[in-house]
Amino acid sequence: MIEQVSLFKNWVSGWTIRVAIFMLFLPNLLLFGISTANVNVACGFYGIEPNDAQYSLIALYAGLVSFFPLEKRLAQFFVTKDYLFISLIMEVISAFACYKAQNLYFLIFFRFLEGLANCSLASICIVLIFSQLKSERSKEIGYSVVFGILLSTFPFITFLSAPFLDSINFNNLYILVMYTFLPGGIVFLIIMRRTRINRKIPLYQFDWRSFSLYALSLMLISYCLIYGQQFNWFSDRRIWWAVSLFVVSFSTYILRQLHVKRPYINLKIFTYSNYVTGFLLIMVLYIARGALSLTTAFFTNVLGMDPIYIGYILLFNIGGIIFGILISSRLLIYKLPVMLIWILGFSLLLMHSIWMTLLFDASTEYSAFIIPLIIQGLGTGILLAPIIIFMITAVPPDLGPSAAATAVAFRLLGTSLSIALINFFQLYDQQNHFNRFQDSLYSADPLVDQRVQTYRKLLSNSGLSGERTLLLANKLLKNTVDQQAQIRATIDYYYLMCWLLILTLILIICIPAIKQYKILIDPIADVNGMRTNL
Repeated sequence: MIEQVSLFKNWVSGWTIRVAIFMLFLPNLLLFGISTANVNVACGFYGIEPNDAQYSLIALYAGLVSFFPLEKRLAQFFVTKDYLFISLIMEVISAFACYKAQNLYFLIFFRFLEGLANCSLASICIVLIFSQLKSERSKEIGYSVVFGILLSTFPFITFLSAPFLDSINFNNLYILVMYTFLPGGIVFLIIMRRTRINRKIPLYQFDWRSFSLYALSLMLISYCLIYGQQFNWFSDRRIWWAVSLFVVSFSTYILRQLHVKRPYINLKIFTYSNYVTGFLLIMVLYIARGALSLTTAFFTNVLGMDPIYIGYILLFNIGGIIFGILISSRLLIYKLPVMLIWILGFSLLLMHSIWMTLLFDASTEYSAFIIPLIIQGLGTGILLAPIIIFMITAVPPDLGPSAAATAVAFRLLGTSLSIALINFFQLYDQQNHFNRFQDSLYSADPLVDQRVQTYRKLLSNSGLSGERTLLLANKLLKNTVDQQAQIRATIDYYYLMCWLLILTLILIICIPAIKQYKILIDPIADVNGMRTNL
């Protein structure tokens, strides 16, 4: 553990340090959610499509993930205080560049650079968080705090940005976040000493080649997943080129890691079965978590909720996350078997998914979603930190940095897969439902005729001509069909999540039997892969 006196001045209290860390860490995470704080507003401002806004977020993730293994070398070269303010200045500059960007390509480029600065500042904050915790429980509480804040980013930025989006341009959110860095930066300038966390290591053998190949591979695979459904996959030349370049860059990256003396990420981590188990679980978690964006789309397009009210209702999700974090950290401290924690967390997510399939209807009151949102937050809050800790402790200590870096990459991949699935249900499944419902408009269905007559009666007192009234009635009916198609596609997605979570729970329950069967077949196989207590 880092001694407090070595980093901060003697008169600074522990609570002052913790508040200062929060003041600096929170604005850093708010930059994650700007792209998707309100996708419709972002698309209108930049003249882009929803997938473009999603990809600008992924660009930041890719910058952070690819720079994660390299950032440690920089942290060991600079004095901690100097490195913090270099990272802070780079963060503000990149945010200002995003504010000035009016072109999608420039926006994506600067968001990627923002990810590099974000990685540096977040790493320092994480180190400082761990330095303030007692050694016997620092791992459990530290990871719970960090990933809990990360889970809360999307609903929190939605809540914060909603009051401003009606009165300012969308890109002014970058300016607002830039100003929020100032209080924390000033406090750290006052309370920190110019000392080092680690001894200085020169920047020799700076593996920028592996970083470039890794970053390119992440950007390309994310591009394919996000835009694949929109471009109809391999029927479009852009997807062919992206996949081809990904195969080349990623293959080159893998070959390089197998032959260099100091791998950028040591691929031996994948020889440990528990690590692979954690990888699969974190993918399921983020795919299930991605359904929250469909829920907010339902609030906007079907229930007609204002963004500020969506922000208010998402606060219940944040409350569930915080409560879930408190539960998981305590369960980890009391050494409850991690398998039982997984069963509890995924069972709550399954309960949420089943409940949501019963609620999606145009006549549902928004208050009916409060408890399911709390349950969803509770489940994700319980799961994330235990899965990450399980993955990192599943490998020997010397492979810990590689395990942590790859776990962050799995978060990116899980988010991209979630977006790909949502795009499928929004662009394909929803269209199929729309076509099926629309066919009934031209049939002799008496219910449809009754609905048209109802709309005509409602419009009869408007003073419009009969022909105009009929056109408006048909338009209202078409809007109703469109809403029903969105509802059905959202329900279909949640049905898929139900089956995925059921399968995950079955596999978790079967893990001990699988491990025991493997030992019976080969008693000396994968001994290290079973280090973590299930």
